[in-house]
Amino acid sequence: MTVHTPKLLTPEEFASLIEVAITSPTQAIPAPHLTKLITLGYVAETAKGLVVTGDGLIRITESE
Repeated sequence: MTVHTPKLLTPEEFASLIEVAITSPTQAIPAPHLTKLITLGYVAETAKGLVVTGDGLIRITESE
C-alpha cells in the first residue's frame, strides 16, 4: 500500500504556488521557488506561461 505524503514546501514556496494558481501567467516567482515547484511537479511551464498541475492543486487543497 502506498501512502501519499505531501512534499514539504517552505511557507514562502507555498505562497509562490498559490500565486501561480491565482494570478495571470506572467507572475514574478523567485527562481529558486519556481525551480523547486517545477521539480516537484506542482507547476509546469507552457506556451501560455506557468500553470499549476493537478498535483499542485492537490497540494494546495491538502493544506487547507
